[in-house]
Amino acid sequence: MELWDALNLDEDPGLREELVAGRINRVECAGCGKAFRVDKPLIYRDREQDLFIHYDPLGGARTLAEVESAFRAAVAELNRLLPPDVEPPEAHLVVEWSELVERVFLLEEGLDARLVEHVKYLMFQQNPGKLSAEKKNLLFDAQDSTDDQLCFVVQDRATKKLEAVLNFARADYEALVNVFDSGDQLALLEEQFPGPYYSGRLRFLQDQAEEE
Repeated sequence: MELWDALNLDEDPGLREELVAGRINRVECAGCGKAFRVDKPLIYRDREQDLFIHYDPLGGARTLAEVESAFRAAVAELNRLLPPDVEPPEAHLVVEWSELVERVFLLEEGLDARLVEHVKYLMFQQNPGKLSAEKKNLLFDAQDSTDDQLCFVVQDRATKKLEAVLNFARADYEALVNVFDSGDQLALLEEQFPGPYYSGRLRFLQDQAEEE
């Protein structure tokens, strides 16, 4: 089967819809007919939207720290190879397929990925009885978001089914943008998510473990 290593939207803009529809690197077994996705590293590049996203799924014995280390090295090498007059792209790292699709929508909306993960952290923190960080994902839903509300869907991590919708006031998001606009406050946000992989869910679980 032919599998994608990189999606270059400058050469084929239609690849965005293929990604959103879940058809990229999805194959069908010739024996039983079952369809499944082959999880392998994938680059998503859209120069017009200034998007550069690297999907590197966790698997086998690789840890998140190892994935982050490899990503940093790859970005450093990419920046080294660029001509001096070319601005390096802002590279994003995701490790789950749902995060890849979400990050495309999120960045196209002009939202700050690290700040959105901070919002998710707050939502897990404020809904401990209803929203289990161990069992649920929170995913930004651009289609159902409005001028007044940012929409997030709750996804079960085991079944991948979408179960509920939670809203976060866009005015509150903009207030956070203003709060973290200053150097001191921005440093706190960067301390919460030292990156390059941002996850409000994982950060919440880490903080819970430390408290216990």
